[in-house]
Amino acid sequence: MLEDLKHTLKHSAVYGLSRVASKALSFVFIPLYTSAYSAGTIGNINLLETFWQYLFTLCLFGFETTIITHCSTLNEEKRKKLLFNFLMLLVLNCFVFLIVGIIFKNNFSQLFLKQEIYGNVIFYCFLICIFESLLALPLCIARLKQKPGLYSTIALSSLFISFFLQIYFVYFQKSDFDFIFLAKFLAPMIVFIFCIPVIINNVKINFDKESIKDIVNFSFFWTVYAILSMLLNTVDRFILTSYVSMDMVGVYTVGYSVGSLTNFLVVMPFSLAFSGLFYKKVNEENAERYFTKMSTYLFFAIIFVSLLASLIMPEALKLFVKNPKLWEAINTIRIILFANCVLSLFTVVGFGFLYKKESKIVTWFTFLVLLFNVIGNFIFIRYYGIYAAGILSVLSNILLIVFLYIKSKRYYFIKLEIYKLILLSVLYIGLVYLSTLIKQDNLLFDFGINLALIAAFFLLLYLGRFFENIELYSIKGFINKYLKINLFRKNS
Repeated sequence: MLEDLKHTLKHSAVYGLSRVASKALSFVFIPLYTSAYSAGTIGNINLLETFWQYLFTLCLFGFETTIITHCSTLNEEKRKKLLFNFLMLLVLNCFVFLIVGIIFKNNFSQLFLKQEIYGNVIFYCFLICIFESLLALPLCIARLKQKPGLYSTIALSSLFISFFLQIYFVYFQKSDFDFIFLAKFLAPMIVFIFCIPVIINNVKINFDKESIKDIVNFSFFWTVYAILSMLLNTVDRFILTSYVSMDMVGVYTVGYSVGSLTNFLVVMPFSLAFSGLFYKKVNEENAERYFTKMSTYLFFAIIFVSLLASLIMPEALKLFVKNPKLWEAINTIRIILFANCVLSLFTVVGFGFLYKKESKIVTWFTFLVLLFNVIGNFIFIRYYGIYAAGILSVLSNILLIVFLYIKSKRYYFIKLEIYKLILLSVLYIGLVYLSTLIKQDNLLFDFGINLALIAAFFLLLYLGRFFENIELYSIKGFINKYLKINLFRKNS
């Protein structure tokens, strides 16, 4: 199992390179945007970001998940034939979206930005989702062939092109915010052109009517789930616009963006690596224990990263965000970090439903949780503002995981180490709360407090019997090996 763990961690690290870079660059854009635009404009940018992400989900139509689910167990010949059918459906969907974008861009501008003059920005959003959808195919091919290097190359190329274009437009040209979306469209378009040979070499012409029906059926419910999931993560921002100022929406937006850090650093890389290994391990004798331990390791990793982020965030936010009005986002960040910790468990629990191709169940449970979230936001936001939105995100994610975990016993059950998950959650909440009480806006003093709290985290895990004997033995062996290496270098 240790070899499987090393394999998963190795691939997670490579896949995570693009995610880490993406999040690192987003931190660069926070001071850039906040210095160039007002809080209200940042709110508009976020609304447009949310808009094109919804479009992207509809345009991609769940094909990314469906490709991995349906192609992972096929040989190369069958996989190429099935990928051709995916390609046909994807191109057709992109063409439809292109026509819709041309005809209705001004209507969407009026709907979302209350003015028709931003029709060009809306059209850029349509072009972003079209080329991001097309780019998903070579990215899926890289995952199927277990080539994380190719995956990272494609993803990073698009990312850095977008980064430099945005720097050019916003910083050097002092352009309006619509040029941000122009850059986001040009980047995937350029990279997709260079990826065309990858696609051609991995598809084989084979029109299969039955396969198309199966793809569309599975993808439909997965798309509905994806939309509901996005609503679950974004609907609070739309509700906030009815009860708080756009400045506070901007505060919450910054808080949510930074709070999603762990999703990019830990969850997505793990999911990309885990998906390939899942189908290889699922029928093996030790599969159950492997999946159980991986869920615990995943939750430990995301809790630890979230704790680090929560401890350093007050200083980091003031450094990167120049607008003092947006510093109020600190507490929201801590709440959203924990919400994403809870949601990370879907990465493991949800694979059982994917394996059995039961997308309907996941969709229905997500819909019920969304209703709870919307009703709760309408009731509590008017009284507690952005903090109510953050707490309801936590509660909604807990409900979703609990529902799916119970239901998964009928399909492919992955047992969770409940005690260890609760222990990690309690330690995160307790230590973060304690840090808010004892920190004193003194850099040296607060640094010492952070170190003490991190040490307390590991000590309490040990006292709480979080680690098994074999895990303690492995940790001890790693430390001893590390010390020997350092001593050897010193003596040499």
